[in-house]
Amino acid sequence: MAQRKSPPAGKPAAKKGSTRPAGKPTVNTAAARAAAAKSASEAAAARRAAAPRKPGKSIVNQKQRPWGLIIATVAIVLFAGAIVGVVIATHKSGSGADSVSQGGQAVNKNDPYKQPALAAAMKIKGVTYTVEGNHNHVNGTIKYDKSPPVGGNHSQYWATCTGTVYDHQIANENAVHMLEHGAVWITYNPDKLSGSALDKLKTYATGATDQRLAISPYKGLRTPISLQAWGYQLFVNSPTDSRIAEFISTLMYNPKTTPENASCDDPQFNAAQSTLGHPQD
Repeated sequence: MAQRKSPPAGKPAAKKGSTRPAGKPTVNTAAARAAAAKSASEAAAARRAAAPRKPGKSIVNQKQRPWGLIIATVAIVLFAGAIVGVVIATHKSGSGADSVSQGGQAVNKNDPYKQPALAAAMKIKGVTYTVEGNHNHVNGTIKYDKSPPVGGNHSQYWATCTGTVYDHQIANENAVHMLEHGAVWITYNPDKLSGSALDKLKTYATGATDQRLAISPYKGLRTPISLQAWGYQLFVNSPTDSRIAEFISTLMYNPKTTPENASCDDPQFNAAQSTLGHPQD
């Protein structure tokens, strides 16, 4: 049997089963990984610490909402909306007020001088209605579109109309002004009406309280009698015609046909100074 050779002198015998080269220490793998992770974490922390930090938003630097401007804008929008609403409502109201009456005359229920024809008056046979929108005080003689006139510009003085019976023809300009105050003006043709018939006509001017009526002669009248209220007219032949009383009761001082609510007594009116073609101004 061969003999095991002894190792050379000075060299220790190698341990059986060990193949690791001599001179390299044994490494603990788990510990190495932990150490590496720790080292990487510290490096990352160091980099974060070294990087410039963005300044945080302070309360002072934060952009504030312009509440004052917002409130003012909302108020302006609401105010503008209210104005638009009023304009629309007014337009609708105005549109509904304007219309056209029989005969193609423009009327407006909101204008006391351009009222639609009163139905009760138009039921009286022979009554005519004319819209008389002009109502200014004018000096001198005025040319009217009807004879006797039923409205229009007139003198500043109105003929007294408290159941007054005039013995002469008064100026149209003074008579029209009393129509504006709700009076009924009864005129008669002196060449066609006299005696007992005239006496009968004059009875309409007496016996009533707060009478707004006047009677006067009117030369050239096409019928014996005519009746005038502001815008309305009726011609009749006899003082016994029942339409006279109906006209008076329907139109005398009727709030729907009286443009101006004023007295029928004018202390400044002088009948002697009011004649045809020569009004008291």
